[in-house]
Amino acid sequence: QQQPIQWPEPPTVRENPIYLCPPPWSHEDRYSGQAIIPNIILGPYHLVRNAEFLQQMQITYILCIRDPSEGMFLRSVPLPGIEFLILDVPADVNKTSIIPHFNHVNQLLREAIAAGRNTLLCCSDGIDKSASFMSAFLISSYELTAVNAITFVQNRRYCATPSPQGYRIKLMEYELICSAQSSAGGSSPGEAKCSRRREDDEMAEELSPGARAIATAVGAAKKRAK
Repeated sequence: QQQPIQWPEPPTVRENPIYLCPPPWSHEDRYSGQAIIPNIILGPYHLVRNAEFLQQMQITYILCIRDPSEGMFLRSVPLPGIEFLILDVPADVNKTSIIPHFNHVNQLLREAIAAGRNTLLCCSDGIDKSASFMSAFLISSYELTAVNAITFVQNRRYCATPSPQGYRIKLMEYELICSAQSSAGGSSPGEAKCSRRREDDEMAEELSPGARAIATAVGAAKKRAK
C-alpha cells in the first residue's frame, strides 16, 4: 500500500526574506528528487528510469529541460500512465531569449498542479536548468524575488544552483518583468503574473541590454499604482 506523500508547504506570497535553512543533506541526495511545492518534484533525469521512485511519488507527468546537444542522452522514455515532455533550451542563456521559455514552463506547471498531476521537473543533473525553471515559477506565481525563489528551492534541494553568470542573471531580469507587470496590471497574488502578449516576449528578448530601463519602468508603474 502506497504511503501518502508528505508535501512541503508552498511559499507565502511575497515572502521576504527567505533564509537559507539547509535540509538534512548528503552527497547522495543529489541523485534523488525532492518535492519543492505540492505536486512538483525536482531532480535529475536518471530518475525517469527509476520505477520505484516514480511509483512512490505517484508521478504522472515528466517535464525535462535539456540543451539540444544533450539529445543523445536525455530522451523521452515510454512509461505507462506517464506523460513525458522534453523542452530544448540552449545552454548559453545569455544568447537566448529565455523569458518565453520561462513563461511556457510556468503555464505547463500551473496546468499540471490544477489537474492534481504529480510532476517530475528534471534536467541532466537537477542542479542548474530545472532548478532555474522552478525558481522562475516561484517568481511568477508567488511574487518572490529571484534571490528568495532560489533560496526557497535550495531549502528543499540543497544542491540546486542556478549558474551565476547565466540563469541567475536571467532570473533577476525575470523578477523585474514580473514585478512591473504585477504593479501595472493589478493581478491578484498567486495568479499567473507573466502570461505575456507577443510584444512582451519581444521586449524580453532585448532585456539584458535594457535591464536598467525595465527597473525604471517598475518604479514608474508603482508610483502610478499608488
